Amino acid sequence: MNPSLLECSFLVPTRRDSNLSDGGEHERWHWIWLDAELYRRFGGGTQSEGLYQGFYVDPDTNERVTDRCLKYFVALPEDQIDELRQLLRGVCVLFEQKCIYLSVAGRVEFVKLSDE
Repeated sequence: MNPSLLECSFLVPTRRDSNLSDGGEHERWHWIWLDAELYRRFGGGTQSEGLYQGFYVDPDTNERVTDRCLKYFVALPEDQIDELRQLLRGVCVLFEQKCIYLSVAGRVEFVKLSDE
C-alpha cells in the first residue's frame, strides 16, 4: 500500500532579493539545479507554467515589496517534509532570498536559513 502523501507547494521569486542582494535575475543553472534536486531527493515535482505576482511587507525595512514567482508542487509522505525544508534553506542561499513561502497541505510557513 502507498503511504499517504501531502501536497506541498512553494514559491521561488524570479529575482534575487533586492534588500539582501542586487535584485537581479537568477542564472539558468539555478533553476536546473532546483529541478535536479527535486528529482534526486523526491523523485520529481511540477513547476507552474505561469508566474505568480505577489506582494508583502519586508520585515526588515517595513516597505512593500512586489515579486514574481514560479510555483512548484511536490507530493511527499509526512516524514520527508523536513527534507523539503532543508532543500528550501539551500534555495534561500542559492537564490539569495530571506525566506521561501511553503504550503504543506494548506498550512503555510516561511522557511528561512536561520531555521536550522
